[in-house]
Amino acid sequence: MDKMFKRTLIGAAIATMAAAGSANAAVQLAGENFEIYGTAAAYNMFDSPAASGKDSNNTVGIESKIGFKGKHVYEDFGADFLWQIESGWASHADSAWASDRGILGGRDTFVGLGFDFGNLKIGRMTHAAYDIVDWPHSNPGLGNVFDWNNDLGVSFQDRADNMIRFESAAMGPVKFNVTASGMEKSTSDIIMSAAVYFTQDMYGLHAGYYNRGEAEDKSFVDHSYAIVGGNLYLDKLTLSAAYKMMEADGDNQNAISATAQYMFTDKFLAKLGYASTDDADGTTDTADQAITARLGYLLPSTYLYMDVRNYDFNESDESADTTRLLIGAEYYF
Repeated sequence: MDKMFKRTLIGAAIATMAAAGSANAAVQLAGENFEIYGTAAAYNMFDSPAASGKDSNNTVGIESKIGFKGKHVYEDFGADFLWQIESGWASHADSAWASDRGILGGRDTFVGLGFDFGNLKIGRMTHAAYDIVDWPHSNPGLGNVFDWNNDLGVSFQDRADNMIRFESAAMGPVKFNVTASGMEKSTSDIIMSAAVYFTQDMYGLHAGYYNRGEAEDKSFVDHSYAIVGGNLYLDKLTLSAAYKMMEADGDNQNAISATAQYMFTDKFLAKLGYASTDDADGTTDTADQAITARLGYLLPSTYLYMDVRNYDFNESDESADTTRLLIGAEYYF
């Protein structure tokens, strides 16, 4: 199943329920020291690639997961001990990128130390800049245009093993995260990423940068991206937009994302999304576009949704174009 669904739907439900005042429950054992949490989630997707002449198909995506996490506060040690073990999606590994599906530890799994000034973690986590790409700017269903999609011949890491991550405490309206990974073969292959957030009552701004130099063994070229974006909160209306600038060995490609969400009631919402890329340097007909629409309904610890998603890849080339209808549910515990 397309990678676009890996995190964005869960992020949508959590953020929307928080905005609506709903509780995202967790089972707590021994106070804050130990929690069991998770999601029971699935969607039915009808895919109609009519423009390309391919057969329509219907699939069910499973996004259920379970996790365990804790924080231990010591009386005679200056830092708190932080830990988390989270499973991958509880579904079969039916695609090449899904090797972590169903594996305990397949998603964010780490140990770390918590200080007054921030948290230092090691393990499997997301890159700092990728957090912005993923949420809010790849939801709903914009990820296969705005997230991992590019025509530069490189791949940008999102969640990665062998990660070192620092998350600062809030300094007034400002906080930042820094990550490092990619050093399995050589420390000269390091991937550095950073993100900064500025939050106010009516708006939030954020920016991120990801960079990796040419491989020691020449297996990949230098590549990077920068992203700037923000959210505007206008009572029942939330607007989000971002601009992403990607580069590989001197060639460039840019992407934009824009969404608008409106809460009709404290339970019923609609959300529209748009994402596109321009032609990559040295190419023609590589521009892509996604237009999506969602109806959502909130219940205690539950998010019900229906999406329509239209994708137009590579301009006049219709071989990958498709329209999808999703109906899904997510339950949080």
